[in-house]
Amino acid sequence: EMGPDFSSKMAVKSLTSQQLVRIHQLFRQAKFDDPSGHCLSPAGEYNLRLGIIKELHPDMVATYSGSAQVFEGHPFIVEAGVSVGGKDVKQVKFRFQQYLC
Repeated sequence: EMGPDFSSKMAVKSLTSQQLVRIHQLFRQAKFDDPSGHCLSPAGEYNLRLGIIKELHPDMVATYSGSAQVFEGHPFIVEAGVSVGGKDVKQVKFRFQQYLC
């Protein structure tokens, strides 16, 4: 697809503008498999709920734990917990954890 003048052993600085544009187009068209979420360690809805109840003693708790998704090649899981009532929110530290896979 690169033409007869192209070789995989060519030096990058010897490529023409058209060849560089074509390489860029081919990479954009290439389909790569999404990475699996095996490297992620979700807390899970049950553990989120237990932690919120233990720390805040709320009147009501709602939790959510989504499935593994991929954005621009990076796997992630969205987990959230919301509570009503209980301790003042100023006493609780918000936590964000980012892990590299």
